[in-house]
Amino acid sequence: MLSYDMGKRGNASRYDYLYRRIRHDIAHGNILPDEKLPSKRALARNLGVSVITVEAAYAQLIAEGYVRAEERRGYFACELSPVARGWQCDGQCDGQCGGKRDGQRGGDHLRGIAASGGIPENAIRRPSPASAGLTQFPAVSPERRLASPGASARMAEGVPAFASEGGLATPAPSSESAATALFPYQTWARVMRRTLAEESSATLAQAALGAGSPRLRRAIAAYLREYRGMDVPAERIVVAAGSQTLYQLIIQLLGRERAFAIESPGYPLLERMYDAQGARCASVPLVAGGIDVAALRESGASVAHVMPAHQFPTGVVMSAAHRRDLLNWSRMDAARAFSSDGPRGRFIIEDDYDAEFRMSGRPIAPLASVDVAGRVIYLNSFTKSLGAAFRIAYMALPEDLAAQFELKLGFYSNTVSPLEQLALARFIEQGHYERHVNRLRTHVKRLQDGLVGRVRESSLAQEVAFEGLDRGLYFSMRVRKGAQDRAVGALQAAGVQLAFLGRGPLAWSGAQSGESVFALNCESLNIEELVLP
Repeated sequence: MLSYDMGKRGNASRYDYLYRRIRHDIAHGNILPDEKLPSKRALARNLGVSVITVEAAYAQLIAEGYVRAEERRGYFACELSPVARGWQCDGQCDGQCGGKRDGQRGGDHLRGIAASGGIPENAIRRPSPASAGLTQFPAVSPERRLASPGASARMAEGVPAFASEGGLATPAPSSESAATALFPYQTWARVMRRTLAEESSATLAQAALGAGSPRLRRAIAAYLREYRGMDVPAERIVVAAGSQTLYQLIIQLLGRERAFAIESPGYPLLERMYDAQGARCASVPLVAGGIDVAALRESGASVAHVMPAHQFPTGVVMSAAHRRDLLNWSRMDAARAFSSDGPRGRFIIEDDYDAEFRMSGRPIAPLASVDVAGRVIYLNSFTKSLGAAFRIAYMALPEDLAAQFELKLGFYSNTVSPLEQLALARFIEQGHYERHVNRLRTHVKRLQDGLVGRVRESSLAQEVAFEGLDRGLYFSMRVRKGAQDRAVGALQAAGVQLAFLGRGPLAWSGAQSGESVFALNCESLNIEELVLP
């Protein structure tokens, strides 16, 4: 029976403390792979907490891939890759592992881990195709390692490139998005007036420099620390006019001679944007737990562009095992990653585009929060939360890359208006941003619940199944064989945005033979006017 002293939780909630303790024990081998966990009621009795507390902790562990639930059998610990040297401790181990708290460099956290700074790739354990129960992708031949410019992002037969069939072409919100409709324009106007009246010419000049306004960068750093568990100094944050501008800066920073791996299916414009900058793209397929790390190794890419918390457009959440495999991949040659010529080695671009919109439980922890080797470039944007009119994005760079940015690209003028940067800083500092995001999240949750409820009450109930609800702004829908025209036609007529993702079985989808998979966005849906057969 698991036993934790709940009196040591400090300011953490009961469920959060319990979730962290169990996560720590699974990650560090105190709970073995496939070991059965206590039932919710049994653990609640033993710890003196409510069943709801245990249920919430288990739900978060399942969402992050540390625990799996088996019908009529219970809860079991998932098998994870070995932990690399420097894996961070969350401070919930009562000092038992000898590690450091988040934001500090840790030591070895498992017996028998060599002090080399990483794990040989051939030592990483993976489930066999038979045990995984997944459709496996064939090995990538050398001839297909890199997609030619403009080529389809398809690595294996049966995994089509992203194709829009209902207007959901990119993750960028439309002019009718919920963020645009619910934005507090009057509040923004007041903030902008105060900015115009009070900001000095010196602060305006600072905001025009390469990395952006120091005040806005401090506000973003505080937000990341509070809501994403990232301890990033403001000096390592770069502000730019949208994610596409950040992609260009990253390519210049890392070098155009690299191959950039992109997920397939994935964000449809990524390949075009990398190609436009003269960078090569390697298309790497998704499996159930995220990007196929084995295929990534075969691709020849040295940069992986991923969306771990909520992959677009499939909705896949990267599992804990995949996260560790990916971090281990990036850490190879990390000791020789920088030279006088610039950054070398492997890097991960973590695109956290809709982290604010996880509808239940804790947001999925970003890779950047456990990156002790300086391999992860973290990206996020205000476009999803504030609307398409606000073209403001930012990235958090590892320490060495931040120094390289200042040296190589710091002379650029910032691409975001200084007034807009300073107004946004005030907007965040005064709590307006948090209130707006909370309101927006509640609204989108109501739309998702309303749509799913109406479908389940309609004649379509037996023809469709939803996946990935509550993970973010998008979720997926499986349609049984022979029912596609009727189901899709009815939903499109009702104003639901759909995008065709492929036909099963697909490794990442759980779809059965003949089933079609679609991505859904209901931000602009009017539930009151929704009519289904």
